[in-house]
Amino acid sequence: MSINRVALLVLIPLLFINIYSILDGVNWLRDISLGLVYLALIIGYFKQIDYSNFNLLAFFGLSLLAIIFNFFKQQFDLYWLIMFFQMVSYFFLSREAFKHTKREAANRIMVFFFVVLISSNIYFLYTHLREMESHIQGLVEFSYFTLYYINLIVLGIVGLMYYLNSYSRKSVFFIILVMAIIFSDVFRDMASFYMSVKGVLVCESILRFFGVILAFRFFMLPEKKLRLINLV
Repeated sequence: MSINRVALLVLIPLLFINIYSILDGVNWLRDISLGLVYLALIIGYFKQIDYSNFNLLAFFGLSLLAIIFNFFKQQFDLYWLIMFFQMVSYFFLSREAFKHTKREAANRIMVFFFVVLISSNIYFLYTHLREMESHIQGLVEFSYFTLYYINLIVLGIVGLMYYLNSYSRKSVFFIILVMAIIFSDVFRDMASFYMSVKGVLVCESILRFFGVILAFRFFMLPEKKLRLINLV
């Protein structure tokens, strides 16, 4: 069995450990299990990783820093720093998608589809932010969250632009990754501010878990358009 398959098999028990840690309230175990996902995937894809790709190194480096600092969140007030690391990592993710996006002429149906999806996401995030507003203390904190969610909207726009213009296997992984990131961040803040239930945390953790896998797949895949036969 190849080393990448062994690494991928390790992800199954890590997922169950991650879910168990949430249900049992063991935060440190949750952070460790998520960090081990990165380690397993790095080992599995070691020979395929393009170490000259700055976007890849910056995205995964900042994501790992967020997990490491999250481990010490209980002892120190690091919430804002963790969000900053995540926000900047999304910039490098968008930058990588832009690198592969080839602009093509869009018909009216594609434009309508684009506008409807973006408008729906903006309304969804705006409603969520309004729910959070009554639980946020001070204008500075609210402004920071607003900036964070604008960053998520930009990431969503980049994802759709890449998918609609470049329709490839790589872009399919990217748009699913973007949706996983957006919903996992929303679930995280829902649980923190106005819906503190374990079910929301489990959904957030599962999405974040698979988001890491999707991110690796996105960066590893070459850019190649799908043919009609791939859709069957």
